[in-house]
Amino acid sequence: MNSTPQRHTRTRLPVEKPAKSQPVESLLNASIAFLKRYPPFDEMDDSPLRFMAGHLGLAYYPAGSVIVAPEAGPVRQLYIVQRGLVQLQPAEGYHVSDGDIVTLGPGECFSVYALMEKRAVGSPYTAAEDTFCYQLPAAIFNELLSRSARFQEFSLHYLRSLLQESRRLIKMHSVSNAAEQQAMSRALRDLIQRSPITCTADTPLDTALRQMQQARIGSIVVIDDAMQPVGIFTRHDVLERVTLAGQPLSAAVSTVMTPDPVTLPAEASAYQAALLIAARGIRHVPVTDNGKLIGVVTERDLFAVQRVSVRGINRTIEQARDANTLTQAGRDIQALARTLLAQGVAAEQLTQLITTLNDALARRVITFILGQHNLQDIHWCWLTFGSEGRLEQTISTDQDNGLIFAADNEAEAADLKARLLPFAAAVNQLLDRCGFPLCKGDIMAGNPHWCMSEDAWRKQFHDWVRNTDPGALLNGVIFFDFRALAGEDALATRLQAFLHELTTQNTRFVRQLAQYALEAKPPLGLLSDFVTENDASGGEFIDLKKSGARLFVDAARVFALSCGIGHTNTAQRLTHAGTAIKMPSDEIVAAVDAFFFIQQLRLRTQLGSNVHEYANRIYPGTLHEIDRRILKESLRQARKLQSRLSLDFQL
Repeated sequence: MNSTPQRHTRTRLPVEKPAKSQPVESLLNASIAFLKRYPPFDEMDDSPLRFMAGHLGLAYYPAGSVIVAPEAGPVRQLYIVQRGLVQLQPAEGYHVSDGDIVTLGPGECFSVYALMEKRAVGSPYTAAEDTFCYQLPAAIFNELLSRSARFQEFSLHYLRSLLQESRRLIKMHSVSNAAEQQAMSRALRDLIQRSPITCTADTPLDTALRQMQQARIGSIVVIDDAMQPVGIFTRHDVLERVTLAGQPLSAAVSTVMTPDPVTLPAEASAYQAALLIAARGIRHVPVTDNGKLIGVVTERDLFAVQRVSVRGINRTIEQARDANTLTQAGRDIQALARTLLAQGVAAEQLTQLITTLNDALARRVITFILGQHNLQDIHWCWLTFGSEGRLEQTISTDQDNGLIFAADNEAEAADLKARLLPFAAAVNQLLDRCGFPLCKGDIMAGNPHWCMSEDAWRKQFHDWVRNTDPGALLNGVIFFDFRALAGEDALATRLQAFLHELTTQNTRFVRQLAQYALEAKPPLGLLSDFVTENDASGGEFIDLKKSGARLFVDAARVFALSCGIGHTNTAQRLTHAGTAIKMPSDEIVAAVDAFFFIQQLRLRTQLGSNVHEYANRIYPGTLHEIDRRILKESLRQARKLQSRLSLDFQL
């Protein structure tokens, strides 16, 4: 195809003249009405939006014509598709098929980054059908950046801006009461309700307790001369540390306080405080500014209006003495996730919080079952794989786990396995009752194949890495994202060190993983937005796990292994490995944001689905226009990652 831009018809919408004819004014208003249907124009003030509309040109491009190409030099205008379809082919050097061509529809912009950087576009944009595009001259584009903060934000952070808009819509359309809308991204500084109640380490207990009673608070922070927290004493400590211990009220508070309390800086988010409460099972978080105490944020501050709270769930888990209570805790985790999702909490925060609570529940299940078995003489560790191993659990997730144990020889290993298997199977069954379905592939600790000695696990990983069979490769990607959940962490740590050494020495295996990562293609259509599957009733859907999240997870794993990055979390892998391979920072940020948007869609879908098998299905036709657009952009980011993989590994 000839890449030289072809001639086209263009008209200017005159504006800012003393008088306008009725047809011109009507045309101007029509342009404004069109723009207001799409971000960021829907949030721009009337004055800059009218300024912009008055300087738009409207150009017609017949099917097959080139709109703008690299050889044309620095772009001179912003393009906004008004009608029709525009295609962008990946840059030269990327090995892709026709199905990998990017398509842009009405309301979508192009040449934004090229305009910002005063350069040519990287690839030609062509009209896939008869197309009309609004054109905004570069000079007006630059003027608009100064006139509209919203437009500037959009231009500088294109994908992130769309993601923020999506979260705003989630909150706006939430059925939750307005009083329940907690801004989990707010800084802790903004949540502090009062000046902190403090005392020094030598303060008598009766004085400290009187201060707490008068202030009607549940804790007092012990500080040094520099206002730095050195301890904390709570109402919860009184019974065990004072009354039952027979501690005289004249004793110094330092004898009963919790020393070196966990603190957070004033600029930390409410989400970080919630995650800390979930992980540590605490009620009060001292907040500091440059090391000095400025206040205390409590669980009540974070979740006062919620029926189910992080601490409440933790308390239920900690105090559970029967399977029914643990099962209820599993339901409570889902209820909390539903509430936070409706409040617009981001997927990165929500998946980590879900994983943290699920970890606590799974550990309590393991401890509960452990009490029914005589295993005190065995050194073992419960391993978790897949999404839980990556700290990326969503609501609808089945079990992927295993057991590793220490044994001096094969005979001892066989004996220990026979003792551990009934325990592991019982844990799997109770986890199933708590909302973690049994793995259809039987990747569970109760399966003899995945309850092995340390030496056996090493041999298994060695075989997977050295084996060229595709089936072995599939097993590799399932098991490579593991971490310790309960038992003796050292067993998992040694296995991770062994695996790291094994993979960094085997470039062939990493290249095979890259090939595997490229097998699943982003479901983007050539002439339509998406490539979909059909359900039994003919509905068109996309599986956001296998055709969305997997694309990022697989690519990030390859980049991390090729760079010797030890992280298992996808966002951390992309960030650290991306830096190591010199990916542009904005490209790394866009990839991470895209991954988390797809996770957000998965969470929303799962919370609305009662069928586990369908929990990752999204029906594009039901999405809000903004979410459709972000999903397209997110899948394009996955395509860019795959293109980089293809280029780096010459695939």
